Amino acid sequence: MYLFDGGELAPEAVEDIRPQAEELKSVAFVAPSEVADRTIPRLARRILAAIDARAASAPVYLEHGQAPSDVAA
Repeated sequence: MYLFDGGELAPEAVEDIRPQAEELKSVAFVAPSEVADRTIPRLARRILAAIDARAASAPVYLEHGQAPSDVAA
């Protein structure tokens, strides 16, 4: 089984993931600590904020991946 924040995926389900060649090079499940190393900063901020929002079961409003009261990058 592959664990991710949304539950578990069977290996067959992971094998069925077919990224669009013109959009994605690959699909990988990574720990939140690896997100910043694998994508651009503003996307990493959005992904990490989404993980936090899911854990808190609460929506968040972001501008450029940051809360509006934060300093925009």
